[in-house]
Amino acid sequence: MSGNDLLFVLRYYNLSQGNDVNENFKIVCPFHGDINASLSINLETGWYYCFGCEAKGDAVKFVQEMEGCNSLKACMILKKILAGSADQYVNVKRETKKTKSEHLKEAKRYFYSLPMTDWREIRGSYLQKRGFTGRVLTEVDCRINYNEDYGIIFPMKDMGRFRGYVCRTTKPEVEAKRKYLYSKGFSRRDTLVGYYNRPWVVIVEGYMDWLKFRQYGVKNCCAILGWRITSEQIEKLQEHTDCVISALDNTETGQQGTKLLSKHFEVVPFQYMTGLKDPGDMDRMSFNFSWADTLRKVMKADRAIEKDNWR
Repeated sequence: MSGNDLLFVLRYYNLSQGNDVNENFKIVCPFHGDINASLSINLETGWYYCFGCEAKGDAVKFVQEMEGCNSLKACMILKKILAGSADQYVNVKRETKKTKSEHLKEAKRYFYSLPMTDWREIRGSYLQKRGFTGRVLTEVDCRINYNEDYGIIFPMKDMGRFRGYVCRTTKPEVEAKRKYLYSKGFSRRDTLVGYYNRPWVVIVEGYMDWLKFRQYGVKNCCAILGWRITSEQIEKLQEHTDCVISALDNTETGQQGTKLLSKHFEVVPFQYMTGLKDPGDMDRMSFNFSWADTLRKVMKADRAIEKDNWR
């Protein structure tokens, strides 16, 4: 790939900011929360490198990271970008900005174009080594992604409605830079992954935490995708319940998140066993002990809640 190809890509994503008259310059990195110009561009070699998140590559890799797609699709997108230029160093014609709804449709088409995976027929995968069963992975429609770096892909469903997808890497060298890739247009602020239409709702941080509760039979559980619940998420929850079990991580930030929840809901903290950090660490035995202790506290808080309402 030439430096011109990378330049056209930067202009396509409105990142060149008029400083591309030199062969070497820096821009704000779009791949992490960069407040400084950490991404170095070398038009002579056609490569980029970020001194913040260590992202690096050529024009194809840049498109792949921006679009969250595999290298083949990135090559196809790059071809369209380059086709928009008549000759060197002209502004690339940018397509009309897509709406969130259009991005969602694209994400949905991509996810459901992937073949369904029956994880019950797979043995020894990364997720199974983490204690997830083939049954629950098949049940939530986890699939194998075309992107080799982010080989696992989950649908993000809010009350059963597709809101996007998240790709998970199993490669330590990739995870060091970024563990998850979300579909373009996905908004964490107004998404609750799971179901929350019961008298009490379990709140967890991440997708894997939610998946572990789902595996152990708790369906009225949702992930807020972080430790701090947003105002949009609060509003959605309040339409269904006033009471939550906070199973946010057993850490300092998780405790802060529980305090924030208690400002808006009646909260019972999940009773973690000593030494456990989050639901992802729990096996069946430790979960059952913690769950039984938690339910006793819930029953004291509201004796009208029947135990059977939890499954």
